[in-house]
Amino acid sequence: MHIVTFEHVFADLGGIPTGRLADPQALSGLLLSAANAAGMNAAGPPTVLTGPQGVAAVLVCHGGHVALHAVPAAGLCFADVAGIAAAHPQRGLDVIIKRLGARQVRTDARRRGPVLPPPNPIRSEEAS
Repeated sequence: MHIVTFEHVFADLGGIPTGRLADPQALSGLLLSAANAAGMNAAGPPTVLTGPQGVAAVLVCHGGHVALHAVPAAGLCFADVAGIAAAHPQRGLDVIIKRLGARQVRTDARRRGPVLPPPNPIRSEEAS
């Protein structure tokens, strides 16, 4: 049986110039560039929404996504890139970090996939 896994990388970014987080057209381009760098193809156009809590931007891709949640006035952004293991989400995240010009960066990565039972689980009647 072939097990499919996802690579999921994300970052808390700070010290970003306000203008870089407040321009919907630039953020759309950034999402597309990050997806391209990660080796993912867009499933549709980027969506960028601005509201009272900041900016939300997402690009749904075949086999993954690129997402940003930002508070432009505070220079803060949470970036999230996930893709099937054949993709390279870290490359996409690197593009985001560089293009936004973040001065503070904290990153993390996770491998995602099916939740499988442990091998040879001990049954309650066997444990007695």
